[in-house]
Amino acid sequence: MSSPAEMTPHERNEFMMAKIRSDGVAPYQEGGYVLRVLSVPGRVSGLPRSWPIAVVQVGRLHHLCAPNRRRQWVRNLLAAGWCEVEGEDRRDVTLLEDDGAAEVVSTYLRALGRPSTMWPFPSDAPVSEIRKHLSDIAVFRLGPATALHPVSTRGQASG
Repeated sequence: MSSPAEMTPHERNEFMMAKIRSDGVAPYQEGGYVLRVLSVPGRVSGLPRSWPIAVVQVGRLHHLCAPNRRRQWVRNLLAAGWCEVEGEDRRDVTLLEDDGAAEVVSTYLRALGRPSTMWPFPSDAPVSEIRKHLSDIAVFRLGPATALHPVSTRGQASG
């Protein structure tokens, strides 16, 4: 088996999802993150698309962070407005673009405990620097589902 560094992004995601599923469900922790499998309907097909994701807890609320809004899962999540976190109830999502969003990213990067080059700022950037990038990154708050979202089975195209 290849090391994660030698894998394609798809292989790495599959590897991480298998690891998350086999490790069992870690409890959420304030000021930290846990790994989960996130499923979102594709924008075109409506079929579920799954990714490994870190769920960050700040102020007893759960959040998802992405260093780039152009990522497919982010675009799918923006279009759907909801997701499923494996093993939990369906959750509505709210895109945050305020100081709270910058604080969530800062909390996540501190909890990560290692430098990350994926973000458009250094891992130890202050909230004031992170705030400048809120239109390029994505921070979602997970909330309870407030409506029944239809599941589409249109087409077979990848979304």
